[in-house]
Amino acid sequence: MKTIYEPSETKWDIAFLKTVNVKVVVFCTISLFLFSSTSLSQNLPQEMWHPGFIVLDSEDTLQGKIQYDFESNLVQYTTSKTVKTFTSQKILFFKIHCQFFKRVRLIYSIPYELKGRVKTPVFFEILEEGKITLMAREYVTIENNNRFGNPMYRTRGGFGRREILTYDYFLLTDDGEIHKFSEKKKDLMPFFGKLEPQMKDYIKDKRLKVDRQGDLVIIMNYYNELVSSR
Repeated sequence: MKTIYEPSETKWDIAFLKTVNVKVVVFCTISLFLFSSTSLSQNLPQEMWHPGFIVLDSEDTLQGKIQYDFESNLVQYTTSKTVKTFTSQKILFFKIHCQFFKRVRLIYSIPYELKGRVKTPVFFEILEEGKITLMAREYVTIENNNRFGNPMYRTRGGFGRREILTYDYFLLTDDGEIHKFSEKKKDLMPFFGKLEPQMKDYIKDKRLKVDRQGDLVIIMNYYNELVSSR
């Protein structure tokens, strides 16, 4: 179970989205920051409205405020007059200025077999892109903490119950396969191939942990830079 972490913005360049109109993306990225900040009265990011834009599967672009949900794979979009709901099947990707983390986030809709179902487009956030792309899916868990009742966490449904923002991590390899990551070092090393010894030394020297989001981003960024420099 992972506590909330705020990684820095990373580059994005998913191959199958390269056909999207670059001018549209650049324009919307600049315009993204012209919206006023949404209210911070709500505690969790999926409950908040974030300024941003959506690129639909038709390549039409919608700009306004966005609310997302990874578990239901739904996005709500609003302007001053209307509210529309889109499933992940109707979206290529969306980009928001997250009012919770105070950073830009990029979320793609990618076909994946979720919970034993047939492959359907679901949302993945891109944390690090390269030969191996690190992705995440966000969800909320409920933890019983009756002994402490820590007021620093939002409680729901009784004293000592708190909601915690958590993540599942995935590795997208250059053959197009998506692998759910167990967050164990022994399961990560085979992905590095001939660079495994060098990666082991790097992780050890830097004292990095593969079950920490920030460290995992650093590890995958280092690997991708090694590969691109060869």
